[in-house]
This record gives sequence, C-alpha cells and structure tokens, in this order.
Amino acid sequence: MIIQNIIKLIYCFIFLGLTINLFVVGMAFSAEFEIDEIITAIKQEIQTANATESGSPNFEIETVDVVLAVVSTETEQGGLAMKIAGFGGDVQYEALTPKSFHVLSFSFQPTGTSGFSPEASLGLVEPIKKVKSSLRRAYNSPPSFKMETFTVTLQFAIEKRMDGGINFTIIELEDLKARRIATHRLTLHMKIIK
Repeated sequence: MIIQNIIKLIYCFIFLGLTINLFVVGMAFSAEFEIDEIITAIKQEIQTANATESGSPNFEIETVDVVLAVVSTETEQGGLAMKIAGFGGDVQYEALTPKSFHVLSFSFQPTGTSGFSPEASLGLVEPIKKVKSSLRRAYNSPPSFKMETFTVTLQFAIEKRMDGGINFTIIELEDLKARRIATHRLTLHMKIIK
C-alpha cells in the first residue's frame, strides 16, 4: 500500500511537472512599443500605400480607423506605463500575465501625398496595394456596374525585430492568437478617383 502511494505520488509530480511546463510554454510573451511610435508608423504605411498607387481607377483612402491593444503596467519608479502590445525576438520576450489590457481606437484622414517621399514598407503597404489592385481588376472587368466606396479591414500583429525596428505582419495570425499575442485592426474606407 505504501509503495502504491509512493508510485501515485511520483506520477502526480511527473504530471504536475509536465502541466507546469506546458503552461509556461503556452504563456503569452510580448514586446511593448511606444504609442506614438506605432501611430507614426501606421500613418507612414498609409501614406506610402497612397503615394505608390498606380493604375486606373485610383482607390483613394479617405479615412482610416485603427484599433490597438494597449497594455498597462507599473514602472520601476511606481508610475504607470501604457504601451502597445506586440511580440519580438528572444531578447525582447516578456510575460504578459501581470498586465492589464485596454483598447485604443482612433480615426484619421490622410491629407494627400504631395511632398511625401515613400518610406520602406513595414508590412502593411503590400497588403493594401494587393487589395487595391484586386479591386481595380474587378472594377475594370465586365460586366460593368457602378462602384463608389469600399471598406477593407486588416488584422495585424506588431513584431519587434532583433535590430530594434518594427514590422507589421498579417500572416500566421491564428498562431499568434493561439499564443495569446495581441492583434490589432486597421479599417480603410476608400473611394474611387477616376
């Protein structure tokens, strides 16, 4: 009887150890970004996508709605820190469990691209251009019909690169969500300019 109880106890410790290891592996890890850094990067991506538009008709982005996941935590000095949640390289990983999540929503209107020189894309320009290109092909393919406005919503995650820069990614979001990595939304309201 004592031997059976010892064996059961050993099995419990093994099971508990495996469960804890699986839980730790499944914990969400993140990098955090300054709010102004991400808003500036999103505005640059939209301006770059508009500035590199080609073909007829032109699909102009009128309004952009953005929804970002924000984390709050206490700083070492006891103050409050509010940052955008993302993910990053091994050095940048930080467990999300002790933090609180919030939502930052805002809208803006791009104000033209004159005088703006396109930046290297951080990952949102290509998907926006692909959607615009597909809309252009659909618009120009028979049968003819009137199309005026379009709304496209992209879901994305923010990645901190090893060099400290950022990337926006729209690929493998389900894997990131399974790891409880925060995702964000960008809704583009477009109209046709002939």
